[in-house]
Amino acid sequence: MANNTLVVYSSLTGNTKMVAGRIYEIIEGEKRIISLNDIKEINVDDFDRFVIGFWVDKGTADKRTREFIKKLSQKEIAFFGTLGADPESDHGRKVVERVSELCSKNNTLIGKFLCRGKIDPKLVERMGKFPLKLVHPLTPERLKRIEDAKPHPNEEDFKNAENYFKNILNK
Repeated sequence: MANNTLVVYSSLTGNTKMVAGRIYEIIEGEKRIISLNDIKEINVDDFDRFVIGFWVDKGTADKRTREFIKKLSQKEIAFFGTLGADPESDHGRKVVERVSELCSKNNTLIGKFLCRGKIDPKLVERMGKFPLKLVHPLTPERLKRIEDAKPHPNEEDFKNAENYFKNILNK
């Protein structure tokens, strides 16, 4: 069953879905791509390698992705995530740590990748209202991060994802 890869993703605004599609295109061997919304349609035991995409929520993978990862056992996992912050920031590093720990519990972690993605406009709107404005006030710094994230993922992000996954998956 070598190189039998499932690309599975959770996408809120379409960012993660776009990155998933670009990663899927460069994978050699048997492969399939599916949204977490449709995961019940397939038997995950038919796959030995997973590339799991998520959007970052509260400093980690979104809840549905975390629940999916917890159900996997004895698989090779590489993950990628999209977030509004700089992937190299402290926030980005903490996301990688948390998701790496989750993926490594019952599986073999073979790769990790983050890139920027535009922030859901509905979330930005909620940030300006109570109670979120207490936790995530729309400070000038936060507004700049939101603006900086708007053009992402872009072609450079896609190329970085493709190159990263070519190197770890197509050995």
